[in-house]
Amino acid sequence: MIKTLAKQLPHPILLRVYHAHYLRQQRALAVNLASITNLPLLEILRLSPLKTSDTVFILGSGWSINEIPAQRWKTMAMHDTIGFNFWPVHPFVPRIFVFENLCAGMQQDLYRAFYATIARRSEEYRETVKIATEPHPQSERQLLHELPRAFRENLYVGYTAPVTARSNAELESGMRYLLSTGVLQPGDQVRWLFKYGGSVVAMLSLAVRMNYKRIVLCGIDLGKQDYFYHLRERYPESADWEFAPRKDIHLTARRLPWMVPAQEVIWAFEKVVLRPAGIELFVENRSSTLYPQVAEAPPSLWQVRTTKIG
Repeated sequence: MIKTLAKQLPHPILLRVYHAHYLRQQRALAVNLASITNLPLLEILRLSPLKTSDTVFILGSGWSINEIPAQRWKTMAMHDTIGFNFWPVHPFVPRIFVFENLCAGMQQDLYRAFYATIARRSEEYRETVKIATEPHPQSERQLLHELPRAFRENLYVGYTAPVTARSNAELESGMRYLLSTGVLQPGDQVRWLFKYGGSVVAMLSLAVRMNYKRIVLCGIDLGKQDYFYHLRERYPESADWEFAPRKDIHLTARRLPWMVPAQEVIWAFEKVVLRPAGIELFVENRSSTLYPQVAEAPPSLWQVRTTKIG
């Protein structure tokens, strides 16, 4: 009844009420989880020492990751990189890794697969700065309760928050509201990440906070649910994973009640947040459904190393 009545509020009021409530709830869960697991909160992490380049590559799990040539990986290794969720299946270790703190009681196959992956790569990720989001109530058995010791190094507990939006116009209004609060402005610390739909929006929010001038989306295909780790020749241990029907349109790319499709969210983010700040957004591969609205990374980006920060 309360939710039904709340949805009848004018959007500017609903936006602020819902957002404030969500933030309070998530912060309380994050503080509690950090205390129980003896892990630091994300808000104490200084971002500026992590940044070594004006260009950041955001590493998703789309099939097009398998098409990236070796020379491009060498270029990416010279810049900053942010991987997320199932990225550790790939041999490339990013500078920053962001993942959802899964709950063992939901999608047990997904939970077991992800835990096995990070357990296998924990030593290689010891020095990588890691951010866990999506805290759950204390009563839930969750991933952060069971992490390998090496993976706990350089790990911070954070959380995400959305804006409520039924349409593109309301979504853009919500983004402008967040701009006014400063969360989508450059800064040396961050308590939480803006996320609407897919995780890639949270990665974009982090990149904005870290004041990158160029963002390149790799493996953000947003088409069918075929992922790079389904290529049996390279990833036999994960080739049979199917947490959703592979040939279905990606869940985040569908228009649902109170959910704008992921492509349109990213286009809106570029329009409202990135362009006014002078931040360039590219896709690595034209197979992304974001192309051509989001331009393909120019050849020069793969040839020239930007000046190192500091």
